[in-house]
Amino acid sequence: MATDRAVQRYGRKKVWIWFADTLWEDEDLYRFKDDLMHRWGGKLFTSCDGRTPLQVAEEKHIIPNQKMAPCSFVLKIDRFTEWIWRVPKNVTVLLGLDWTELHRIHAPRKNYGRIPGVYVDFPLLWTRKAENHFDIVRSWGIEIPRLYNYGFPHNNCGGRCVRQGIREWNRLRFAFPERFAEVRDWEKAQRANGGARANYAIARDRSGGVAKSLTLEEIEKRDLSQGPGELVQEDMFACFCSY
Repeated sequence: MATDRAVQRYGRKKVWIWFADTLWEDEDLYRFKDDLMHRWGGKLFTSCDGRTPLQVAEEKHIIPNQKMAPCSFVLKIDRFTEWIWRVPKNVTVLLGLDWTELHRIHAPRKNYGRIPGVYVDFPLLWTRKAENHFDIVRSWGIEIPRLYNYGFPHNNCGGRCVRQGIREWNRLRFAFPERFAEVRDWEKAQRANGGARANYAIARDRSGGVAKSLTLEEIEKRDLSQGPGELVQEDMFACFCSY
């Protein structure tokens, strides 16, 4: 939606579209990306570090979680910032934050705005009209990414974003059990390595008003009989643009 508004306002030749591939995305994201590029035409600038989020965490000897997710910086923010430094100025960074996310617009304005000749804007804030983004995209003849149809509130990392809460890990366990098992087993192996990692976990349980680490293995055992929509979820901090 943000890109489409930018293309309509400035023309396709003046809009650069940048995509960070974490190598951990849902297959349907790539279909969605291709459908959009067929609509807009032109070049897509793609960045790929070559590592997945878990590989980044393993190299840093941590277990990532909502508060500590270096993958956002290593695979997206740092590479995007390096790219912005190289492109001709003046340039405006356009991000897809809408009216429900006003609390998140200050950080990118501050951080990207530190680069000489760089400005930040939000095309979804160009109008105050409430819109159904899914319906508008479908009106283009493009189906939305399938993770949304599964009930995921995001389309990050194939539904296994390390910042997400318990509800979405359970949703992943039902929708893509092999993906859940991959992260569960990785987390278990990292904790077994000892040190600081032994006491950390990807998820946190806030029941009773006290936050405590909760491993994916513990989630699986505790919530074995519960469906993906029956648990309280933590807030999920957005990946990339809330830099």
